[in-house]
Amino acid sequence: MNWIKNYVGNLHIVHNGRYRGDCPLCGRVNTFSVTDTGFERLWYCFHADCHTKGSTGVQLTKENSKVAFKEKITSTETNDEFEIPNTFVSLSRSKQAEEYVKRVGSYEAYLSGLADIRYDLQQDRVVYLVKSISNGRVVDATGRSLTNRKPKWRRYGTSRNTFLSGNGFYGIIVEDCPSACSISNLAVGISLMGTSLLDEHIDVIKQFKKVYIALDKDATGKAILMMKKLRNYVPTKLIVLNKDLKDMQIGERNEFIRRYID
Repeated sequence: MNWIKNYVGNLHIVHNGRYRGDCPLCGRVNTFSVTDTGFERLWYCFHADCHTKGSTGVQLTKENSKVAFKEKITSTETNDEFEIPNTFVSLSRSKQAEEYVKRVGSYEAYLSGLADIRYDLQQDRVVYLVKSISNGRVVDATGRSLTNRKPKWRRYGTSRNTFLSGNGFYGIIVEDCPSACSISNLAVGISLMGTSLLDEHIDVIKQFKKVYIALDKDATGKAILMMKKLRNYVPTKLIVLNKDLKDMQIGERNEFIRRYID
């Protein structure tokens, strides 16, 4: 399928930009999505009968490679500055990192541009970039160790933002980024990156038409308290998990979530 790589590579897309158009393989209208991450281009067809997908390296210019490897961005939500380390590289640089992302249900979100995931060469971590809901800029990052390095999850910045993955009016609140990515085809996954509900989180969550709380089973008590608080701002329901969302097979996960979403 080298011709698709050539097709995607020749599209005029600005650095860190996106493209949406007709699928060159199945011909469906406006189902083909391409995301330029600065390191590579990811493509995905959303049509149920196609689902062509893949990635290809991006030939960076000297000028935009500086932007790709080192960005200093100010968050409008928390006024924190975050500098993307130059050790954050394309996910494709590590087979182990790619396998982890596939195993925890994040790969579809990654390919479709619903999550910006990279690999930290120095720390040997899979890194999920946290972006501002207001302008899409990177304001933080959280990385999962692929070894026995402590801590298992590392927060790179100091923002108090949530990690979001998906599109739509319904949100599903979860603990970690992989779980948020795993349900991004059904709703917007909202990762608190923990079990604490902050005021900054509420400012984001209350913008949804309806939200569902799906914390891990051992945090059910916290989830109930969270539901009571959030109902002051947005219609909220509780989803009780017997198994972590990211550990479910895609069919199992889709069937489970659709039981709850109205």
